Amino acid sequence: MNDTRGTYKIIRKLGEGGGGIVYLAYHSRLKKEVVLKQIKNSQKKDYNTRREVDILKGLNHTYLPQVYDFINIDGKNYIVMSYIPGKSFQELVKEGYRFSQNQLIRWGLQLCSALDYLHNQNPPIVHSDIKPSNIMLTPEGNICLIDFNISFFMDGTKMIGYSHGYSSPEQRSIVFDKNLQDIVLDDKTDIYSLGAVFFFMITGRKVNEFNDPEQCRSLLENRVTEAFSSVICKAISFDKADRFQSAYEMYKALQNISKKDKRYIQVTRAHRISMILCSVLLAINIVLLGLGVHQMKQDKLDKYDELIQQQTSYRKKGLYKKQTKIYQEASELMPDQLESYYQNALSMYEQGLYKDCIEFISTNIEQNNDLDSTNNSFADVYYVKARCYFELEQYGTSVDNYKKLFQCGSSNYLHYRDYAITLAYNKDNSKANEILQQAINKGMKEDDIYYAKGEINNAMNKDNEAISCFKSCLHITSDDELKERSYVLLSDIYKKQGNLADCRTILMKAMNDLPSSRQLISIERLIQANIDLGDKTGNSQYEKEAVQLLKEVINKHWDNYATYDNLVVLNEKLGKYNEVRSYLSLMKENYGEDYNIYKRYAFLEIDLQKQKNEESRDYSQFANYYKKAKALYEKEKTDDAEMQLLDTVYQDVMKGGWLS
Repeated sequence: MNDTRGTYKIIRKLGEGGGGIVYLAYHSRLKKEVVLKQIKNSQKKDYNTRREVDILKGLNHTYLPQVYDFINIDGKNYIVMSYIPGKSFQELVKEGYRFSQNQLIRWGLQLCSALDYLHNQNPPIVHSDIKPSNIMLTPEGNICLIDFNISFFMDGTKMIGYSHGYSSPEQRSIVFDKNLQDIVLDDKTDIYSLGAVFFFMITGRKVNEFNDPEQCRSLLENRVTEAFSSVICKAISFDKADRFQSAYEMYKALQNISKKDKRYIQVTRAHRISMILCSVLLAINIVLLGLGVHQMKQDKLDKYDELIQQQTSYRKKGLYKKQTKIYQEASELMPDQLESYYQNALSMYEQGLYKDCIEFISTNIEQNNDLDSTNNSFADVYYVKARCYFELEQYGTSVDNYKKLFQCGSSNYLHYRDYAITLAYNKDNSKANEILQQAINKGMKEDDIYYAKGEINNAMNKDNEAISCFKSCLHITSDDELKERSYVLLSDIYKKQGNLADCRTILMKAMNDLPSSRQLISIERLIQANIDLGDKTGNSQYEKEAVQLLKEVINKHWDNYATYDNLVVLNEKLGKYNEVRSYLSLMKENYGEDYNIYKRYAFLEIDLQKQKNEESRDYSQFANYYKKAKALYEKEKTDDAEMQLLDTVYQDVMKGGWLS
């Protein structure tokens, strides 16, 4: 094979199977070893395969390989993926390795985590070929679920492919009975295959292809507990309805195995004591009490997990008020668990409430003695805090928080990427490039590389280079967060250059390209771009567009004080005084009285009086508003140029004899 672009240098052939030939190669731009996997499936059009790979490129999970690209070499299609060192479970079993139940549970949790991530994509992704040869055990002792070449999306699509002993009954039906047209493969298909893999690793035998209720007994003959055996048996149920209904449900069942085993031991021990001491009733009461307490704790944990899922869902949908309500409930239920605090901090960051977010993390998380500060998840908390300081342009403090993050043991390349960017803005270019290379070595994707280089060039005021990098990122990425950041930074560069038209254009493109939940920052900047263009050109059409965008912000429940303040100012410029009065009333109702509201009322009164004949004008209401604004303003101890203008207007009214 010949890579005409010179990007890939083939090192050796790794293997060959029904899905295609696999090569180990060196990626010259990423400066790391990658895997090139040939796609042999001629039944699927190239554009469909391209669509799959574009979506797979957006995946980022600890226990999944990173998909970098889809390329064509010598007329053959290849997927480019990260190289995962280690051995497959198939190889390890062949070499005679036997695994403890604790090891299997740990790897089961990792695999369920990866599947839950895949199944919750949009559209959902089902792997469809889980088997021992597709599960790698890395030198660090973790798993990686590989081989996406026959993955498909849960839209009712049929696929051709079957692995004896691991594929689900419904897969076998599709492959061997062409008359069956109504069978759909979904997440329960992967759950079956995962259970079949563990059955093989425990017993050394493959699952019987036909419904065999007796085969689960063999699990107990291989030194696994009844609780673990029941999880495997449920996963490989012949009927889909009898399996776990989601990877997360199986994850929770694996989590609870040790608790169930301990409970079983406690019950057995209590029974033995009761036989010896003839204290049957006492023992039963003790056991029942213990189980009752345990069940209460488990119910509480299940409720907490349910709340976290709701909280995360609301945050991702941009329903921040609902997210806050769920956070309060979850943190009160389990104040010693970090996740609800983290989701709330992330929500504040996403809304641009950077100072509030920093205060929340400092007070409610870092000073919270109920939380375990040794929890590795604290790295994610410090990441949010570092990003807040970055947005506030306090780059040195942001760097300090990245250092805390890495002390927590983070190896996430995204943390390294943004650390490198922050170092560049902190004028430490040498260190920034060093950390960026570390991020690349940790598997950073090509679109992330373009984005990071764009940020670093932006920090060095190399506008043209930054624009080129951000546009390259937008051209290849399917990651909505990278798109959002790239669009926003492009708009910032155009605005800095005084190119308001291009600033507005790129933000309008962002609104069309980004999902609704990712539009908040872009829509806020687009509103400001329209306001600036209206001031610059005198064209009221820009102000009208800004008003419509502000109304859209309210409809999406993203509104805050500034939303209504902008609506007041814009509607006053457009001469829509009834709307001004209505929005000022809403501001008082929602946010209470402050000097700014009375300042706006005062300006409104000035404009209303200007509409009248001089002999009909009455500035007494203006004076009342002005005095209230002035009294509250002096308590604020802040600078406001508009208040200085209002002072001048008041003096002019006094000099004109309009007030007695």
